[in-house]
Amino acid sequence: MINQEIYVSERSALIIGNGGREHAIVKSLGEDVKIFVAPGNAGTAKMSNVTNIAPDDPVAFAQDNGIDFAIIGPDSYIAAGLADKFRAVGIPVFGASQSAGRLESSKSFASSFMERHGIPQPKSTTVHSASELAVGTDPLSIVLKADGLALGKGVVLPETSEEAQTTLKEMLEGIGYEGAGKEGVVIQERLSGPEVSAFALTDGTNFVMLPFSQDHKRLKTGDVGPNTGGMGAYAPLPESIVSADQTAKINEIAKKTIDGMKADGTPYQSVIYIGLMLAEQRGGDPVVIEYNARFGDPETQVILTLLQDAGVDVYELLKSTDSTLNTSLLEGIAFNKTAITVCEAADGYPESPRKGDEIFGLDATLPTGVFIHNAGTKLEENGKVVTNGGRVLYVTSVAASIDEAAANAYSVIGDSGVHFDGMQYRTDIGKQARAK
Repeated sequence: MINQEIYVSERSALIIGNGGREHAIVKSLGEDVKIFVAPGNAGTAKMSNVTNIAPDDPVAFAQDNGIDFAIIGPDSYIAAGLADKFRAVGIPVFGASQSAGRLESSKSFASSFMERHGIPQPKSTTVHSASELAVGTDPLSIVLKADGLALGKGVVLPETSEEAQTTLKEMLEGIGYEGAGKEGVVIQERLSGPEVSAFALTDGTNFVMLPFSQDHKRLKTGDVGPNTGGMGAYAPLPESIVSADQTAKINEIAKKTIDGMKADGTPYQSVIYIGLMLAEQRGGDPVVIEYNARFGDPETQVILTLLQDAGVDVYELLKSTDSTLNTSLLEGIAFNKTAITVCEAADGYPESPRKGDEIFGLDATLPTGVFIHNAGTKLEENGKVVTNGGRVLYVTSVAASIDEAAANAYSVIGDSGVHFDGMQYRTDIGKQARAK
């Protein structure tokens, strides 16, 4: 409990989370904001305007310390209804309500919602028994999705009929996948095409789209290896990837989503992350693959870096989603630079990441426009920073072009820069837009 005769600041915030996303949020708010992070990481611990905390009750902590804005990072806190608790005591919060958050916490709910409101999605059906998978189903034509939250590990693209049956059975029995399949599994049509991460800030009625981005899910260069939470991202996307017509259709999907939630009596506030595929089977039209009820990680690292670089008051913009969205904060803003972020993951990630390896190079002078966002890191009592999770760091760079941003980011990764034993990273982040 801090409460130094009730800390009162013109601008203060409590951030919930400890990943790269949360470090990026903290950096984007500016040094004039007094920030508490629960629990935070080594990166937030080293910031002069930030205090890492571990309160039993974050809402009570915010009340006791006069904090006037809360930001919720991870999906689990949205699903648990933390945003509702902040709103109940009159503290503005950047976070979807528990009911609105079902767009992420239940794949079957999201599928029914999209069907009800005419939002394009893959053909989907929810099953509760392995016998419901039709005999003779081509495994390469389907995707299996555990209904609940699975820490980004609840989606399987089976390659054989045996794998499809085994995976479906295990999901439904709660074996693996964080137990997220016990309430059901969504069997979804497998589509192909470029994926797009679209983020809309909304107050439940008004909305504004942020620059589109692309994530890189596979562990290794060349899109091979196991799926991960995300090994890097870049933004914005060039028109060669998302055309003006596709952009208009994505904006219409966002509008239908926000209008639909309001019509259903569960208005959506904060940010909605719409995971889309420009499906070849639909002539390149955008199709919603998934919803997430929070900022993406690692997309946040590039999107908020772009906003901050362009001079946007991120604190006021995010805070306005809890009342009336202040779109004027984005008026006249031109996103004419590109940002890229490259994840450095621990040895053994994603199956069994090793912890405790010392991280070197964090205090080196960085090129202009390059930042290091901490994720799975820990500041030890002796001042050393060690690995403390799967995705450990993100080297983020903003520059005039994707090629320049990539060159600057990669220039500080490796033995002469940021490194630790067993470090894994991809060398092709942003490949879709980089010079061939």
